[in-house]
Amino acid sequence: MKVLVAFSSPKRSYRVVKAAANYSKAMGGELVLLRVLPDPQKVGVVAQLIATDRPHEKAQSQIQEVEEKLKDQGVNVTGIVKIGEVAKEIIKVCSEIKADILFLGTAKFAKPGLFFIQRDPIVRYLVDNCPINLCLIRHDDNENIDPSDLDKFKL
Repeated sequence: MKVLVAFSSPKRSYRVVKAAANYSKAMGGELVLLRVLPDPQKVGVVAQLIATDRPHEKAQSQIQEVEEKLKDQGVNVTGIVKIGEVAKEIIKVCSEIKADILFLGTAKFAKPGLFFIQRDPIVRYLVDNCPINLCLIRHDDNENIDPSDLDKFKL
């Protein structure tokens, strides 16, 4: 079984990675962390002018750091960093690696009655177009994550 995680950063993705890693470990599967960076060529002229390799290097570093911490806990994990249209690239990678399930973080919005996909076009696109099962994990901005858990990426 292959479990794909749409990864944004260690702090923002902590709950998603933790849930996916526990699931993957319980199922004896492989966990794949995927970070997709927007393509500066498609974002706009200003993005093209200021584009550097720094975002890619930082993303790669974050993925490797989380990989190491999860491997220390017995998780079969690999990481991938891609550049492209975020939602479409996630779906493309789902097919390429033959993932069985995609774990994805969503935001909790303050206004009651608003469903998450009305405010997040990437999540909306994935809900409508993803060819595999989705597991949506809500990210609560007010959640108190113990910094020691984040340092260890503790399951």
